[in-house]
Amino acid sequence: MTTEQFNQDQADRERFGFLVNPDLSYKRIVFDENSARELLGGVADDVVDVAFDQEGNRFHAIFRPDALEQGEEPNPVASLARNTAETDNPEFLTDPTRAISGPVIFASREGHSVDERTIDAVIQAIRAVENYRTDNAEEFELWRNAVKNR
Repeated sequence: MTTEQFNQDQADRERFGFLVNPDLSYKRIVFDENSARELLGGVADDVVDVAFDQEGNRFHAIFRPDALEQGEEPNPVASLARNTAETDNPEFLTDPTRAISGPVIFASREGHSVDERTIDAVIQAIRAVENYRTDNAEEFELWRNAVKNR
C-alpha cells in the first residue's frame, strides 16, 4: 500500500516511449513534455517523422535540435529512421546533413504510447546499425565525421 498521492493530470500527460542514445544503448521510458527535456538534456521541441521500413508505418522522433552544437554524438538509429521516412530509402547513413544527434525518444505520432511492434522495429534497427558499424567501420566513421564537421 502506498501513501503517494495519485496525480491524474500528470498521468494523462505521460506516455510510453523508447529512448535511444548515440552509443546505441536504449530503454523504455515513461515521459511527458517536462521529463523529455530532462532526458534529452535541454529543449526538446523538435519532432520529425521517422520510419524503420518502407511500409508507411511512421513514428515521431523527439530530440534536441542543438544537440550537435552542444557536443552530442550523431545518433545513427534516428538518422537512419529519418532518412527512411523522408526518402523511402532504407540505405544506411547516406545524408550527413540530415543526421540527428544526441539521445532521441521514439514515440507515437498520435501522442499515444509506443506499442511493442514499434519497439521491435527500433531494436531491429539498432541491431542493423551495430552490424553495419562492425562490418563497415571505415564508412561509419566517415559518416560520423561528416556529421560532426558540417
